Amino acid sequence: DADKVKEALEILDDIGANLKKIHEHGSRADGIVKSMLMHSRGSDGKMEPTDLNNLVKKYVNLSYHGMRAGKDPIEVDIDLHLDESVGEVPLIAEDFSRVILNLCTNAFDACAERGSFESLPQSGSPRRVPPYKPRLTVRTAKNNGRVHIQIEDNGPGIPDEIKDKILQPFFTTKKGTQGTGLGLSITNDIVKAHGGVLNVSTQAGKRTTFTIELPK
Repeated sequence: DADKVKEALEILDDIGANLKKIHEHGSRADGIVKSMLMHSRGSDGKMEPTDLNNLVKKYVNLSYHGMRAGKDPIEVDIDLHLDESVGEVPLIAEDFSRVILNLCTNAFDACAERGSFESLPQSGSPRRVPPYKPRLTVRTAKNNGRVHIQIEDNGPGIPDEIKDKILQPFFTTKKGTQGTGLGLSITNDIVKAHGGVLNVSTQAGKRTTFTIELPK
């Protein structure tokens, strides 16, 4: 009868929803395992003098073109301020390139998030707000025998309640299969393996800046 048909349809809906969740969790688990394997595999571990500015420039561009080739590309102004006095820095280039890629990818995601939010109609009286222009600013500098790399986006910032958690393994704010929660954790581990420090500062609604400090 009609009641049994209705009940059967509800059960099918529940099964469909659960299958979707299983797929999402399975995909995320797959991403986590792949990230862990990449991290454990590492490289030969041999540090070699590396032209830092060239490496930064190369992987900022690679990250940008990867984002542009993805399913949700956005336009981003990129400002590079690379101090020539930085010169060569002892790095495992294969590993450190992932640091630049991860931080730039996160920056582009933040810009996209703010862009989608600011494009929504706002309630209340209309305000003359200049259109949002996504921007990535990358700086290198040498200071007191240390090398500094800053990667800054003008996205929405990081809420205070999660700022201290973002470098923890498996922490992610991305939904479904988008994030494994290992990107920033692995980034932090690679920086530490180079004798460096990774810091983050943020301003709600305006920017997030990741600063890497390395021995020269």
